[in-house]
This record gives sequence, C-alpha cells and structure tokens, in this order.
Amino acid sequence: MNGANVTLANIFEGNRLPTLVYANRQDYGREKHDRPMHGHDSLCELLLCYRGFGTYNIDSFSYVIQEGDLIYYNAGELHEVVSNYDTEIGTYCFGFSDVHFRGMPENHFIPQDSPHVRPSQGMFRFLRDLAEQILDRYNSNPFDQLTVQLLGASLLMLAAQMPTTPQEERISDTASQLTARIKEYIDAHYTEPLKLEDIAQAMSCSVPYLAHTFKDATGYSPIQYAIRRRIGLAQTLLISSDYSATRIATMVGYDNTNYFNSLFTRMVGTTPIRYRKKYLESLHGERDQT
Repeated sequence: MNGANVTLANIFEGNRLPTLVYANRQDYGREKHDRPMHGHDSLCELLLCYRGFGTYNIDSFSYVIQEGDLIYYNAGELHEVVSNYDTEIGTYCFGFSDVHFRGMPENHFIPQDSPHVRPSQGMFRFLRDLAEQILDRYNSNPFDQLTVQLLGASLLMLAAQMPTTPQEERISDTASQLTARIKEYIDAHYTEPLKLEDIAQAMSCSVPYLAHTFKDATGYSPIQYAIRRRIGLAQTLLISSDYSATRIATMVGYDNTNYFNSLFTRMVGTTPIRYRKKYLESLHGERDQT
C-alpha cells in the first residue's frame, strides 16, 4: 500500500480510532503477584516486556517472553503472563476497546492463528519511550487526554504490523482434542461446584484418564485449573468493581470468605484487598477490565 494514500478508512472500519481504556507499568523486580488465567470480553490488550524473562500462556499455547517482546491478546482469549523468577517481570500493559481493524472481528488486532508474541527488535527503544509518554501524560488536561489517545492508537498500529519471525513459533501445543474439551467444560462451569467425576462423565471417560491427560498437557489438574480460573476472575472483579471481598468470593464460587482469602493469598501472594489497592495505585485510565 502506498503510504501517501493511507487513510483511517484503509485501516479501521468506520474511520474510528481505538480507545485506550487503561495503561499501567508493572515494575520489574517487585514482589510477584500472579495473575492466573483470565479473559476480557470487551477489550484487547498489548503488553511490552521491558525487562526480565517469563512465559505467556494464551488459550492452549505457550510462548517464552523476554525483554523487547510484544505480547498480544485479542478479546475473549484466556491468557496469563508468568515470571520465571520469584519477582515480577517488567511489562507495560495497555487495554483497548473499540478496535475495528478492517477485516478482523471487533477488538482483535492480530489474526487468531498469528503468533501472539513478536520481538520488537530495532523498534524496542522507540516503543518503550512511547509507552512512557503515554503513562506520563495520563492526567485531566484535555490536551493531554487527546494526546494519550492518539499515542495509544499509534502504539497499537505499530504493534499490529510488527513482522513475525521464526523465533515466535509456538513452543508447545497442548490442545489435544480431549484437553480442549475439558477446558471448554471447566470454562463454562468453573464458578459452580465441580467434581472430577462430573467432568469425566461429561467427557465420557474415566477419572484417572481425564486427570492424567489434562495435567500432562497443561501442568495443572482439572480442579487446579478451575481454581486458577476462579482466582483470575476474582482479580478482574477486584480491579473493575467496588464489590467487597465477601461478595466477590461468592461470585466466583466460594461460600467461605476466609477460605477464599487464604486461597487467594497463597496463589497471588497478597490479600484480595491489598491486591486491589496495589494494582489501582499503578493504574492510569478506566478500571473496566471485563
């Protein structure tokens, strides 16, 4: 495409720019607070790893991530970033809504069969500076508000056209047919009481075969996966709402608030209320992460 003839209509349906909903920077080396598998139905996210090493799990695929990598998430995909160490990996995170790239579903900015991790290579320093500018200009000044939105749209467009390389091949494909079906079942029922026997019956297989197949593919037992989905949803609700921890415990499937608090603290590394406070202290923009 001739650059001189590029218009918004060439790139976005309806000539509409994406909306940058929120932005934050996860400080490298701070105490690690895991963010288990979770998804956003109305948002897509772009992350830039600026320091450290980790793993990006999205749906049934895993990628190694390191400094300079761009990490992509389309709306509706289950995902998590895991540090390889006891401290946090350093990332910038940007959430977008109203993304209408021509030829793709709403709030998708890469094809679903495209690699979800791409090295920024020679663009790393520029993208990092752009990310810092977005964070620095997040305030109530209407000129800066508009600047932030335009910078966010620029960041998204640069990331969307970043070339793929052989380095981004998926490092593990755990989507066996049975594993995918088990995940689909748990994803639909994880806030309800779940027993291995019920899942096995739904899959028409034995409990030992189900448990072995799923853990061999994912690293988690089916029940552990359901718990991680519950805690991931709890984190989203803590970030996005003012619901009490008691209310959130009930919403994700726990009648015993003390048990929920203990489980959350053990998995995330801090209590639900402290997690909310620490996250919101670093957040720029809207709280909505649904």
